[in-house]
Amino acid sequence: MSPLPEHMSDHWWWRPGVRPGRRLLVWHILLDSQPAVRDLVRQYQDKLAGLEGLDFVPPEWLHMTTQVTGFCDEISPAEVDAMTTAVAGRLAMLDPIEVEIGKLWFHSEAVMLSVRPARALDPVRLAIRESVAETVRAHQLADEPDWTPHVSVAYSHGTGPAGPIIDALEDRPGLHPFKVGEVHLVEQQRTGRLYSWDRPMAIALGT
Repeated sequence: MSPLPEHMSDHWWWRPGVRPGRRLLVWHILLDSQPAVRDLVRQYQDKLAGLEGLDFVPPEWLHMTTQVTGFCDEISPAEVDAMTTAVAGRLAMLDPIEVEIGKLWFHSEAVMLSVRPARALDPVRLAIRESVAETVRAHQLADEPDWTPHVSVAYSHGTGPAGPIIDALEDRPGLHPFKVGEVHLVEQQRTGRLYSWDRPMAIALGT
């Protein structure tokens, strides 16, 4: 588990270039076909219910961010087509990957669940990053040198002490199997304190 924060901080500050209505192309691993994992997230959210300063991620928007590509208004349709073709070709050479999820990861901006083994999903991200690098000019690869695969349970919108959140999660559910068999390219936007998206494409591993 990561070092425990003493205080929470506001997750919802505006990242460079991000503004209301501006969409990002992002590769996510989604939880739509993972009911046991969604239930695990709900168990954590139930333990945090009643605490102030947290925004729970709704079930339909649970995700594991794998790679931010760039802003939709800076990437042409031809580049998107080339990128998705390249990603499909690389992911076809990977078998679906089985991990466990549920290792609690505290951050001052969020409560998250990470996976074990920690680096098991690296081949998926590498396939995406290599494809982006060779097909997209205005990408954000340099802004994300490291990756810790995780699913956010709740984001912080306050600056209070972290102790009540940590105490509420002292008794934690166990780990769950999590099979990663596809990734999704989404057009993500932030509306208020929520990430949502359109889902233009799903690409499977091993096909």
